[in-house]
Amino acid sequence: MYYYEKDYIMRLIHGVAQVLAKLLLGKEMEQEGELIVLRDQRAKDEHDILRRMIDEGQVNQAEEKLFDLLEYAAWDDREKASLAIAFYDYLNSRDDAFLAAADFSRDEIITGMEDALKLANMEIPEYLRLG
Repeated sequence: MYYYEKDYIMRLIHGVAQVLAKLLLGKEMEQEGELIVLRDQRAKDEHDILRRMIDEGQVNQAEEKLFDLLEYAAWDDREKASLAIAFYDYLNSRDDAFLAAADFSRDEIITGMEDALKLANMEIPEYLRLG
């Protein structure tokens, strides 16, 4: 895949994250990897931990932790959706070499975001689906 195709996919994923933040949560996101404002301090703390795990290359473990949080945390669905969108948008901001070293792909970002939002009782509208 050529660089411009990869860059296009990155921009497309970020664009979907921006639209989802606005449609589902009423929040604006300007830059890739930008934190969507989380209200709950525990959610903020968990988001920091997830970002650190990503930075350390523990992407699959971070995603497992995210799904555990989405399933068991006592936050409302909007907070869970905010965390999921922020997680995958941050992960999407990483370059292809980083993702490859972590054994993760852009396709997994897309399907992971869809699955995570379902756990938060929200769905990506059909017209925004990438996969």
